[in-house]
Parts: sequence; structure tokens; C-alpha cells
Amino acid sequence: MNTYEIDKNTNKDHVATPRWVVEDIYDLIDIKSFKMIWFPFNNYDSHFKLKADELKLKYKATHIFDDCGNDFFKTEPPVGCDLLISNPPFAQQNEIINHTFELIETRKNQSFLLIASFINIRNTNKSRNV
Repeated sequence: MNTYEIDKNTNKDHVATPRWVVEDIYDLIDIKSFKMIWFPFNNYDSHFKLKADELKLKYKATHIFDDCGNDFFKTEPPVGCDLLISNPPFAQQNEIINHTFELIETRKNQSFLLIASFINIRNTNKSRNV
């Protein structure tokens, strides 16, 4: 069993988004209108990625456990990224939300949709509407 499979089975922070949720999100945001999508927390079995394949969307999927060890905080979004979408690890969601806003502010990404546990969101050092 590889490291990813072990993490998936033991880490309480690893919660996959069900396919029906992905399909509803894609319909709500008109996913086909985006030209380059980044899935920064999605490995080979992600429904975000699998549904994107079915729809023939242009995307880049990265994950800390992929062959390149793509750490979200060190990995640049793909060139021309107009949507970052994912279900990130809840334990790091405050840092992830802050970094995502930094990507928007530096124009490395245009928009995002993160599934978050609002119970865990703490005040950030910047005033933002979350």
C-alpha cells in the first residue's frame, strides 16, 4: 500500500467529496465556462478530477502525495488559472484560505471555490468575507 492509500485510510482530515456533490457544484458554477482549473488537493481518485475528465475540462491536479510531492503552499497554479477548486484538509483550512487569497491578490489565480468547515475557521490576520 502506498503512502497516499495509507493516509486516505488513517487520516481523519482526508475526507473525499462525494460525486453527487461535485456534480452539483459543477452545475452551480457552470464549470465548463472556466478555461484552466487547478485542483490542488486532488489525487487520482478525486471526483473533482474524474468528473473533469468526463467533461474534457482543461485542468491541473496536484497533491502532496503525487509523484512530484506538490505542496499547495509551494506549488504555483497553472498558467492562466481562472479557477482553483477543491476540498482541502480542514486542519489547515485557515492557512489555505489565506494563501488562496494571496494567489488572487498576486493575480496567479482569478477565482476559487473551497469546501470548508466554517466551524473551524478562525479570524485571520486580514479582514475578509469568507
